[in-house]
Amino acid sequence: MANCTRCGRELPDCSFGEASQLCPECRQMAGAPLPVTSADPHPAGGAPQRVPYRPPFTVAIVGVNVLVFAAMVATGASLLAPTNSQLLKWGADFGPLSLDGQPWRILTSNYVHIGIFHIFFNMWCLWDLGRMSEKIFGGWTYLLIYTACGIAGSLASLWLHPMVAGAGASGAIFGLAGALITTLYLGKLPYPGQALRGMMRSLLTFAGYNLLFGAAIPGIDNSAHIGGLLMGLALGALLGPHRTEVPERRQAQERVVFIAAAFLLVGMGTLVKRQNGYVAVFGGSSQASDPAQIDRAIAELQSTVARKPNNKAALSLLGNAYLRKKDYPHAESTLKRVLELDPSDLPAKYNLGLIYGTTGRDEQARQIFAELTEQDPNDDDSWALLGSALDGLGREPEAVEAYRKAIALNPKNAERYRQLGRAQLKLKQMDAAIASLQQAAQIDPTSAETQISLGQAYAQAGKASAAAAAFRRAGELSKGAGRRAAASQP
Repeated sequence: MANCTRCGRELPDCSFGEASQLCPECRQMAGAPLPVTSADPHPAGGAPQRVPYRPPFTVAIVGVNVLVFAAMVATGASLLAPTNSQLLKWGADFGPLSLDGQPWRILTSNYVHIGIFHIFFNMWCLWDLGRMSEKIFGGWTYLLIYTACGIAGSLASLWLHPMVAGAGASGAIFGLAGALITTLYLGKLPYPGQALRGMMRSLLTFAGYNLLFGAAIPGIDNSAHIGGLLMGLALGALLGPHRTEVPERRQAQERVVFIAAAFLLVGMGTLVKRQNGYVAVFGGSSQASDPAQIDRAIAELQSTVARKPNNKAALSLLGNAYLRKKDYPHAESTLKRVLELDPSDLPAKYNLGLIYGTTGRDEQARQIFAELTEQDPNDDDSWALLGSALDGLGREPEAVEAYRKAIALNPKNAERYRQLGRAQLKLKQMDAAIASLQQAAQIDPTSAETQISLGQAYAQAGKASAAAAAFRRAGELSKGAGRRAAASQP
């Protein structure tokens, strides 16, 4: 009886064909079809059939990603550009949450995608790399490599960008590319030399091109790509040389490698927590109105900034905390420091503009929000705040145009219609003002402030009875709000 030329196992008597010197396990690992047995050597057409390879793990991973995205869209997430809140709802990675009691996001973020184009490109790459990886490593080993590389990518993102919501399978996909590169280079796989060189060129081109692309295009988190790639290179270097050993020895080696990888990932997570744990402190109070919580966050962030005065993320959070506390002088100086470090930081500019508008510096606010609307013309908040600054400067015609652009981007915001109506009222555009304020009241029928503005518009238009009804409604809403506030007191 013949033996396998790779692992030494005995070959069954019925084996034959172009790769008959390999046992079924080595043939499957190499991607070759399993041999046809003598029970049916010439099925149907009289010639041996090649059994088509079906990668069940790759199909399952792609399926989970697609199902998650479909569920996101079905529940209201944008098909093209989901918001941060929509991404976080479905498990995206975000420092204040991932480092504050929700570490599962480090894994789940690998199955969440930021729009249809993002998932299409990632699944296209995964389908190609996944099928090759599943052939070479086997299903369960491939799944562990994919998961470990995805986690490594998420941790790298948390290390460098703790305040950016991260999502996508690209860290895991880059990890597969890395594992294949070192495995093909170090492992003695039963592939022709020309085929190996072709696969290596394709993998190196894929990794190099996409890293350059990620570095050149804003909004792409290259840190996750690099983290996943490095983990994949390391795993492939450790697993590759053992791919052609007998299954028992190969599986024992895999167990050791993945146990070590698990310890490494836990260590990386601990280091990230120690480095960027300050974001978790702020995350716990970012939505709170308790001044004591905000003070605790400020104290922690001040300590971090004292140790790392050029830490832009900590400075940004500190500026936001001061702004939440309405400590405008400290917020302003801190946000200006952020912009010294990164003049393109849009959130810092936005918050600085808020400070200028709140403290009556309308021209400075106008300059900032005019710049922001040029940089991001689809941000309705910036258009509304530009309108408010123009309104404060007495430039009502321009303010009306800015408010209209904000409404076009977000037609369900009652406050925008109320702002537009007030600006139109200043321009004596009575009918237009009444129409805008009526729309605001229709969207939010509980706003006493809108009813007061509507009453003023009716009064100036000479509609006394309608004005009286609007003022009466405003009084009823104010009393109701007061009773609810009193009832909510402990």
